[in-house]
Amino acid sequence: MEAIILCGGLGTRIRTITQDSIPKAMVKIKGKTILEWEIEWLNKYGIDHVILAVRHLADYIQKNLGNSYQTEIGKVKITYSKEPEKLGSGGAVRFAQKHVSDEQVIIMNGDVLTNFNLKEMIDEHLKGNLTGTIGVSMMRSPYGIVEFDDNLVISEFKEKPLLNHWIHSGVDIFQKKVLLSFPEKGQMEDTIFVELAKKKELAVFKIEPKYYWRSIDTTKDFQEAEKDWTGI
Repeated sequence: MEAIILCGGLGTRIRTITQDSIPKAMVKIKGKTILEWEIEWLNKYGIDHVILAVRHLADYIQKNLGNSYQTEIGKVKITYSKEPEKLGSGGAVRFAQKHVSDEQVIIMNGDVLTNFNLKEMIDEHLKGNLTGTIGVSMMRSPYGIVEFDDNLVISEFKEKPLLNHWIHSGVDIFQKKVLLSFPEKGQMEDTIFVELAKKKELAVFKIEPKYYWRSIDTTKDFQEAEKDWTGI
């Protein structure tokens, strides 16, 4: 199985870190770039070919990673899919599909740190025989939660607890044949995901809270990941 990693974004919300000179996916956390962590995690579960969907500062990524990456397990082949213009996540996948040779492909955002068991997700996807499987993780409150009784007396403070809601994790698996149905331009969450959900062609894989998952969207996310990222 192969993986498409979406890493063409501008990273506008972490400009204090990138200074517009480093792609978001190349920001270092605990000594390695986000992309390196992702490639090593994928390779841990047998993925030895990644397709990087790049646009913003694409040459920076290619210069630093080259055409292969050596992990502790083996060598991962890297192919670059350079978008000619801003295509959105859905368009980026469709543009990159020509580099996919396997019947199933992992699609991953280039700003995700996680260490969940990918083999379990792959097994569930293949067993379900649906068009796609969407990884979901529990939403963590961005704020502290205050609990109080009917008399308005506070009983407990909970600092940024997990909420009983599931959000898209940015790690998905799709059958290759559906990639040409992704939009030429646009976000996959607003287009193909909606269409496939209506047809009951999507399953979810729950990333349990015992595993680490964080999307590096803001400077605060970066700072917190530097403190609590445990590695793959």
